[in-house]
Amino acid sequence: VGMLAGGTGITPMLQIIKAVLRDPSDDTKMSLIFANQTENDILVRDMLESEAQKHPERFKLHYTLDRPPTEWAYSEGFIDADMIKAHMPPPSSETVIFMCGPPPMIKFACKANLDTLGYPKDAQIEF
Repeated sequence: VGMLAGGTGITPMLQIIKAVLRDPSDDTKMSLIFANQTENDILVRDMLESEAQKHPERFKLHYTLDRPPTEWAYSEGFIDADMIKAHMPPPSSETVIFMCGPPPMIKFACKANLDTLGYPKDAQIEF
């Protein structure tokens, strides 16, 4: 399961993450790219990082910021094909990508790049 979230679009992703990780018998692997304007805009960061630390084999977390600080360890700018390729599961019959965020992010950053990378339309789920 891949997740692309922008700003408050983290809300439905958080519900999925919590539900999957709550069940120790669920072996679903999840990857999240969380896009924001600035580091201070990252909602529920402590919770996300705690879950990623507790479940490193089941939950991978990556950030991208439009205006990152100087010592930023993650990505800069809009979600793009290279970022998706590096941090999302590859297209397959087992892969689904959930998206939630501002409409321009979904249309231009997410769907356009997912299409380019060969993710089937029916595996791209928008909230």
